[in-house]
Order: sequence, then structure tokens, then C-alpha cells
Amino acid sequence: MCSRTLAVRPGFPSTPPSQPPPYRQLGSGGQQPVRIQMILGLVVGLVLVAVPLYLWRRPTGTAPDDDEAADAGVTATIDGASPYVPLVDADELGPNVKLGEFETIRCVDPGPGKTAPERCDHITFFEDALARAIRENVSCAPETKTGATISVVIDFSFRAKRLKVYRGKSSTLPASQTKELFNCIKRAMPEPQWGSIPHQHARYVVNVKATYPPSDTF
Repeated sequence: MCSRTLAVRPGFPSTPPSQPPPYRQLGSGGQQPVRIQMILGLVVGLVLVAVPLYLWRRPTGTAPDDDEAADAGVTATIDGASPYVPLVDADELGPNVKLGEFETIRCVDPGPGKTAPERCDHITFFEDALARAIRENVSCAPETKTGATISVVIDFSFRAKRLKVYRGKSSTLPASQTKELFNCIKRAMPEPQWGSIPHQHARYVVNVKATYPPSDTF
């Protein structure tokens, strides 16, 4: 019977418990480079985020001074819109016609609800523009012996971007005599920049009475 001799392979030398595993003995060449790489990656990430934010939020130009804003007729707002800057006082444009107070007949919004006229806000862009158009076109008014009062109604819709000017029923002259006057007033009205005019409602109907003196030719 043949005997077999089993060769016993020598085992790996065990590391004494008092000594740390070999990878912990790397010192400055082990974990420290990993930590440095993590810090550098974090810094690069912050830079990649901060730079686009700065470029996005920084001012794109210089703000206009007061004189430039006055010449342009507008002032800047937060959302980029431009609120209306009132025109010159209409009372300074001439004594040949007297204007009454502007009266808001109604302001309308979509839906069944109604707003009382006294609670409607005044849209000064249209009131000032209409006052100026009336005063600048006194020569278009018909000549009368005793004078005349013309009711001027302005109907404007922000939703439809529509503007109408027409004769009110309380006028003391018939429509046939005031046709040329209203043509002049309509031509003198400026083109509204609808998105730049502050307002609270979708549509307004406003009335003002213009009193013309007697003509010198009578």
C-alpha cells in the first residue's frame, strides 16, 4: 500500500492585531489625495454654479438718468413695463374751452359681477390724452352764437385693445355739427401702449363735458 505524503502549504503570515492593515500605512500617499480631490471637486462645482448665476443676474446696462426718462416719457418698472407719465396740465394749453370733471360711467370685467362707477380707478393716460386732444383742436369746433357744451365719451378696452371716442347724448349740438370736431379729436389721440398702462379693470367708459365759448363772428 502506497503512502501519500501530503504537502502542507505554508499559510500567509497573519498581521498582528497591534498593526493596522497595509492600506492604512499609506500615510500621505493614501487617503489624503482622495480628500484633496473631493475638495477640489466641490470647489469646481461651486464655481460652475456661481458663475452662470452671476452672469444671469448682473445688470445689462446703465439705468437712464432723470432727464433721459423724462424725454422718453416713461420710467422703468420691476417687470420691464413702463408706467404712464402724465402729460402736461391740460389747463395750461389754452383758455378757449373749459373742461368739466372726468366721470367714469362704468368699468367692466369679464363675468357676472359689477363694479359701482365710484369704485372704478381713473386711467390718467386716457383722461390726460383726451383733455389735450380737445384743447389742441378748438379750431375744429363749430361756431355758435351762444356757445355750446359737447359731451365727449371715451370707451377703451384693455382686453380687446380697442379705443373709441364719440359724442355723448347730453351735447347741446347735434351730431351733424360736431362731426368734424370729433374727427379732429380722434386723430389727436395717441396710440396706447396697452401693456404699459396701469389699470384694475378690463374696460372703461369715461365722459367729460367741453364747454365752448360763443364765436366772435356772431
